[in-house]
Amino acid sequence: MSINERQNNELNLKRLAAQRQLYSDAKKMMHIQFAISGMAVILFAIIGNIVSKEYAVYITVLSILCVLFDELFLTKRIEDLRLNAAIIQEDFDCDALQIPINYIKNSHGTMLEIIQENSKKYLSKYKNFDLLVNWYPGMETADIKYGRIICQSTNCWWNQKLREKYSNFLIISTAIVFIILLLIALFNDITLNGFIMSVISPILPGGVLVYKIDRDNKKAIHNLNDMKSKLDDIIEKLKSKDSYPDDKLQNDIRCLQDMIFDNRSVSPLIPDRFYFRYRDRYEEIAKASNKELVELIKTQYNG
Repeated sequence: MSINERQNNELNLKRLAAQRQLYSDAKKMMHIQFAISGMAVILFAIIGNIVSKEYAVYITVLSILCVLFDELFLTKRIEDLRLNAAIIQEDFDCDALQIPINYIKNSHGTMLEIIQENSKKYLSKYKNFDLLVNWYPGMETADIKYGRIICQSTNCWWNQKLREKYSNFLIISTAIVFIILLLIALFNDITLNGFIMSVISPILPGGVLVYKIDRDNKKAIHNLNDMKSKLDDIIEKLKSKDSYPDDKLQNDIRCLQDMIFDNRSVSPLIPDRFYFRYRDRYEEIAKASNKELVELIKTQYNG
């Protein structure tokens, strides 16, 4: 059975639907993070600066409460949802790409109940699995021996590009908000104490959140670059028909899959609207690249 047939069977489509739903639920919590840590406090700050400086002290207290609520509740809930999604995606990869399961590292059971529950929630919104078909594009004719390493490489490339764009977007947005608050404060001729309470305090929760996301994104991008480099080295060896024993290839693929799982389980989430904005463009690039790699390696092996 080919990669394409396995990735499109009923169970694997349900796994993809479940992980997509779990990520979607986690992203809803992330939206609440931004709403509370950023938009609400900043809105109150603008109102306070325009209407009355007496509100500044309440804005400072509200900012501190928002940071505490985020750390004690929202972040933990997001981490739990993200981990379950990563576990289900790991099961999908191991099945579709025929990668041995690392039972010592991932002793989480079948996750069947979570898969059934969340795939049904996904279907209630999207009606079918059409958006999940051919999750790894360009695999129609790929041999399992080299097809799975190409799929792993696609994972790293796609993820890295999205994260770079998302981090840049957050930093620019935060800088714009800071400048707006600063201009409002300067217009009102504030003191140093007023500056801290009416500009620094309101932007603090959102700034802390953006800092954490950017920091974790940089770690994820570094890890993805490292994995992509190792995957490219393996692909080059396969293309050039260098000596690469099957048992070593299998072990290297499993080790790289461990790195992919670790990265998925801790990396910051990308909002769906941002993801779908670039999805089609990157998918077309990945599909063309994967088909080209498949043909190159097949030619070398058959030659």
